[in-house]
Amino acid sequence: MLEWGAVSLEKSVNQPSLPHAIIAVNATDISVPEKEWDAAEATRNLLKSVRNALSATEGVPMFRKLAHQWRAMGRPIKHIEDLIYCYYASFTVVRIPEKGRYGLLQKQVEALHRTIVSRCDESRETKQQANMLAHSDQLGNYIQLAFDHFSSKLDEPFNFIQVALKKNPIPHDFSEHILQLALAIAERNEGQEGVWIFTNLSKMVASCVLLESRDRPGRPCVAIQRC
Repeated sequence: MLEWGAVSLEKSVNQPSLPHAIIAVNATDISVPEKEWDAAEATRNLLKSVRNALSATEGVPMFRKLAHQWRAMGRPIKHIEDLIYCYYASFTVVRIPEKGRYGLLQKQVEALHRTIVSRCDESRETKQQANMLAHSDQLGNYIQLAFDHFSSKLDEPFNFIQVALKKNPIPHDFSEHILQLALAIAERNEGQEGVWIFTNLSKMVASCVLLESRDRPGRPCVAIQRC
């Protein structure tokens, strides 16, 4: 899991959020202590069982190498969970019992489903705050561009910002900025017509024209009237 996370992080630039890791331990012996069926307890116990993973004598060489790389960049890595959170936004373990206790099986499957939904909501909120939440069409576009990228440039990281700018380039002049703002308002106010959008937009645009015209020769009032 850490190896996949390291490769994923190295092969992407400006990634809006880290992925969430959910480990479903399938066919768990039903004789385990009752508290093991709690996701928080199962997560703590699994991490505790590998607490020596970074040890100089008993640790895993690859884990020690990754920890050394992060320490060199100034990030403190004391325990294995510190290393996990370099590559994942969260780490959760959910135990699924072997057949025999169907009530418990249903309970754990529901717990797994709740965890997945919760982590998806967290990821969505993080991407929305970063203004990089993709809808269905954009997601398909990202996947296609990622396929094109890695099929020709395997050693070059995939730049999320660069892809976003290809789809929505930065406006080059004032009119394009106004159009982008109008489209953003329309997206957040579904059902409103263009007249409503530009009526509410006009005062702010006029103010922008007035401020801009102060540094330019000519008659600002004419520019405002045209706006």
